[in-house]
Amino acid sequence: MLIAVQTAVAGMLANFSAYRFDPGMGQLLAILMAFCVPWFLWILVVRKVVLLGAVHQSEAPIHDLLSSIKSLALDFHRLLGGAVKLVLICLFVGASGYLKEMISVIQPFAWDHTFMRVDRLLHFGVDPYRLSLWLFGSPTATTALNVAYHAWFFVIYFVTFVACFARTDDKLSQAFLVGLLLTFAVGGNAIALVFSSAGPVYYERLGLGSEFEPLMQHLRAMNEISPVWALSVQEGLWHGHVGDGELAGISAMPSMHVATSVLMAFYATTYARWAAWLMWGFALAILIGSVHLGWHYAIDGYLGAAIAWACWVTARYLVEERN
Repeated sequence: MLIAVQTAVAGMLANFSAYRFDPGMGQLLAILMAFCVPWFLWILVVRKVVLLGAVHQSEAPIHDLLSSIKSLALDFHRLLGGAVKLVLICLFVGASGYLKEMISVIQPFAWDHTFMRVDRLLHFGVDPYRLSLWLFGSPTATTALNVAYHAWFFVIYFVTFVACFARTDDKLSQAFLVGLLLTFAVGGNAIALVFSSAGPVYYERLGLGSEFEPLMQHLRAMNEISPVWALSVQEGLWHGHVGDGELAGISAMPSMHVATSVLMAFYATTYARWAAWLMWGFALAILIGSVHLGWHYAIDGYLGAAIAWACWVTARYLVEERN
């Protein structure tokens, strides 16, 4: 239902505006997912081998591995259901991406100055990026945060893939998928529209002042020593925003990187302790990176985390009620 509503809203906006709805985003996501699938399968096979050898202490690990693969390959209902879920999610995120592009058209950026002041209030009069520069200002640390930030695409694809092809009676995987849709719809579209903002990287370009220029100068200096890929992506998004680039969709509040990372951490917590530690650490790195790389105000991440928690709780309730 949520997927149908999201797609319908995107279609109606495209019909009544000059901005054509382009399903290419959904197609691109599907292509990227297909490219990643062999890597996902390899990771899952390695995981199974480790479990068979180290945990279950199988006397015939190869035989047991092949039996597991055969059992899954013959589970037509599970495979078909997983494939359908993946396609629907790609369509949903494609529509969500279009609605994200429309945010600045419907509601021009108006909250950046407010969020800058809220950040200072929450951090005792200090811009949060100054704290991150103090702790992670070296070229190596900056690049490491950028690597984690870019790795988010692979991680969320992998976790979504696993959830889609989980057992049909796995309520927690169902809750994650429902929570993912809710997080994008509520946070990435509805709240982002109400609190339309561009983010620190574009603060000066919006004519609001030079408060974040020290951060951007630092990132450019670090890029001369160790790569900071965020800078080129930020430039591409700005060119798309002003109408002469391929990338588009500037929206800072809330941070969807943080929101979805926290959602994945909640999901991982239900799986195993090591997975919980790994994903909560990843979510923390994304939160720090979102500020350190100029993408977001700290409040964007804090609200994103709160949205993820609310959507996770709601999704678990809905799945329990349905079953």
